[in-house]
Formats: sequence, structure tokens, C-alpha cells
Amino acid sequence: MLAEREMPILQPGAAQPERSRTDGWSLSDFLNLLDLRGQTWCIVELRGSAGFNLPGDDGVTFYGVIKGKARIAGVTGGTIELHQGQVQVILSGEAHAVRSETGSPTVVLDFLRHEQAVDTPPTFTIGTGPLAARALCARLKVNWPAGLRRTAMPASVLIEEQVLGNEINVVRTETLQRFSVGAGSTALLTRLAALWLAITLRNHPQCPLLFRMSASADPIAHALQLIDADIASDWSVERMARKVGMSRSSFAARFTAEVGQTPMELLTEKRMHAAADLLQHSRTKIAEISARVGYQSEAAFSRRFARFFGMSPGQMRHGTAAAEST
Repeated sequence: MLAEREMPILQPGAAQPERSRTDGWSLSDFLNLLDLRGQTWCIVELRGSAGFNLPGDDGVTFYGVIKGKARIAGVTGGTIELHQGQVQVILSGEAHAVRSETGSPTVVLDFLRHEQAVDTPPTFTIGTGPLAARALCARLKVNWPAGLRRTAMPASVLIEEQVLGNEINVVRTETLQRFSVGAGSTALLTRLAALWLAITLRNHPQCPLLFRMSASADPIAHALQLIDADIASDWSVERMARKVGMSRSSFAARFTAEVGQTPMELLTEKRMHAAADLLQHSRTKIAEISARVGYQSEAAFSRRFARFFGMSPGQMRHGTAAAEST
């Protein structure tokens, strides 16, 4: 039986954009899949001659100097000197040390060695004496686009006002300070970090090469990432195939062989589970949930949901509420 084509969300009276017949894998698709996650943010004050070290891992590390200057050693390319208002992103995951000056003794900063779930960045003071550097630091998980080899990435990138040019001037000392204060600040900082990274990589001379490498790597993995990134989009097998540079028939056959489901079957499954999660863990109205998971009609969504789970959206919500009250 042929899988039904999911219908997009259409806002009444809204003009619909014309879709290119060559709707392929774009740089925006590539950058949009650079996904940063985590709440491991802190403020480190280095006083006198002091520093800290971190082992290598598969995440990315951010350092934004709020006051003074600091040096990062151990990353491919040599020692990096950071001044107030600059942000350095370590992409390589290499072990490294951050010091107030060359040769400063270092200690292990346990907080950045493990994933944390803090709401506001705590402050750690290392060393004694006058303040040499005050920096906002983070270690975050990263999801790279499928097929992108980490070794092809620059080991680190410097983010500063001159790099951003005429784009969005977000890297300022006051920006770092304001975003690091108050409830919810680590979530804001992670989103800001993702913006910094996307802008910087977009302008980096290696970005076109990274994009081409990613585009020619694993088309099925790319399709899965694109679906996950926007399950409410107007997906069809043909559009997915265009995005990953394959013919419709070849893509459909390879997808089914590798995933064990047709593209539209998988899309429906992801939409239904996303809807079930919202029904069980939020008070979002069913009409809004249907729109969030890509259905123009609440009735069409409810019919599909009932076929998939054997109960209506309302029954699932009421069943969850009843279970929680007992």
C-alpha cells in the first residue's frame, strides 16, 4: 500500500513561497544542522599566574573573555591569545590548557570535565592575587551534519567583531555579561553560541569545502537529519530526494533498504511520536499540536493518530491525566 503524502500547514490568506525545482542541499541546510546542546557554562576568574586544563573529548569548548586576557595552549596551530571581547571556539576536541600567562601552573577544572545542568553559570576562582582574566567558558555537545569528518574542520575559530563584518554584531563584552546573568541564562548562552558558530563558519574559507564534503557523503543520513530538523515541513519523497541529490526512485529504494521503512512511513512515525509527547507532557491544544507536526487539518491529524496508536489524541491525553492522578 502506498504511504499517504503528508499535507503541509497552510495559513489562511498567506502567500506560499515558490519552491525551486532544483531544491537541493543548501548551505542553510548544512548550517542549520550544526546543533549545539548543553548547559555546561561557567565563569572562571584567573588571578595572578594561574590556569586550568581540560582533557580531550568529542564536544566543543567556548571561551569568551570578559575582562583581561588569557592564553590557550595545546590546540593545533599553536598558542592562542585571547583579549577582552574575543571568543575562541575549540572544534577539534583536543586536550588543552587555559592560562593567564605562559608557563602558569594549571589545575583540573572538574566542572567542565562533565556535563552539567545549571541554570546560571557558577563562578570559579583559580589562583591568588590581582585579576588577570575573567572568562565565560562552556563545554557543549555538538551534532555535525552527516558525513562531515571532524578532522576536516578547523581546529579552532576566533569570533570577533571584525570577523562578523556587516552581519550581526553580537560579540561584545556587554553581550556576554548580560546573557550570563539571571534564570535561563545557560539556555540563552547555548543558542548564542550556536549563532556565533554558524556565522563564523559561514564566513570561514574552509566552509565551501566542508559543505561539498558533507553534501557528497551519506545521502540517507542527510535525509534523516533533515526530517528531524523540521518534521512539520512539506516533505515528499521527491523533495527529500532532491535535497540529497538523488533521483526519486533510487532514493526511495535505498532509504527503504537502509532504514527498513519508506520515507513517508518514517516521517509519519516521527510526527506521531512528537504529537504523543506533546499530548502527554504539555497542555498544548490538539489543534496546535496537529499544526506543529505538519497537518493542515486537525481532523486529518486525529484520524492518522487513531490509526497509528489505536486511540484518539483526546483519549491519550485523558489516559495520561488519569494515570497521574492515581
